[in-house]
Amino acid sequence: MRFSKVNIFLRILAAGCFTGAVAYFIPEIMGIGYDTVNDTFTGNVTLGILCGIAIAKLIVTAVSLGLGMPNGMIGPTLFIGATVGGALGIIAQWIMPFASSTGFYAMLGMGAMMGSALQAPLAALMAILELTQNPNIILPGMLAIVISSMFASTVFKQRSIFISLLEAQGLDYSNSPAVQALRSASVVAIMDRKLSRAQKSIELEDAQELLRQKPNWIAVENESGQTMSLLPAADLVHFLSSYEDNDKLPEQIALLEIPAQRRDVANISYQATLEEALNSFNQQGHGALLVERNSGGLKRILGVVTKNDIDHYYHFEGH
Repeated sequence: MRFSKVNIFLRILAAGCFTGAVAYFIPEIMGIGYDTVNDTFTGNVTLGILCGIAIAKLIVTAVSLGLGMPNGMIGPTLFIGATVGGALGIIAQWIMPFASSTGFYAMLGMGAMMGSALQAPLAALMAILELTQNPNIILPGMLAIVISSMFASTVFKQRSIFISLLEAQGLDYSNSPAVQALRSASVVAIMDRKLSRAQKSIELEDAQELLRQKPNWIAVENESGQTMSLLPAADLVHFLSSYEDNDKLPEQIALLEIPAQRRDVANISYQATLEEALNSFNQQGHGALLVERNSGGLKRILGVVTKNDIDHYYHFEGH
């Protein structure tokens, strides 16, 4: 969400002040609103008041959700649907005075609002059936809910409010077999532990001693110990073997300057799943991830994970 970086206390204060200011003029928006809904069912609320309550509740709910407040959604949708439906019921009674009661339209409005906002038409239909305990509500309720849900999804291109909130927060809601497989394994399970560390400029003897450890990767660090790049050990071997005469080997080797397929790196916790690692690759575009463990304020690099490692796990081990 765009306000997610704002201090949570400031957001709570802003949401509370706005809600309180609106509630000063329209107190019916506070709480669950059962009293207002009951008055709507019995036709004790005028058209103007219903319209004002519905608009105010809609705006306050939208502002609170936009500020990241943990609001419930089912209650507000039922409340807004009941007031809007009740308002339409009053208008319908002006046209056809004895056709249906205001409460009937309010109930249909509750189902239509819930079905369209949550994109859960069956749940909305079951809700109004349980509230009325009258099977005669099924057909008109089905018509109202299906039409409202189709308008929301097809005409206005809106998805479920829950999915929209998850997307706004950058959370993944998908649950495909591939995602399930990646969620079931941690980066520790597939990381390459054959990793050595070296300064960006090392002497020839140190490089040869480093290669005797038979690492697959070399983490190139600066003076402060921060990893600047990841060097395939095979590229260092190839560089040294390119000199036919050992006497011509350089005494000092700049690991960031020799020909090699170096990779940019980022750190990831050893507790992260493969799904989190894949998301990091896709979002940040790094060539590799260093798996680290923070213990007592000290960070220790445990291994390396590449995107190819994740692909290999999914295709050959994740099923």
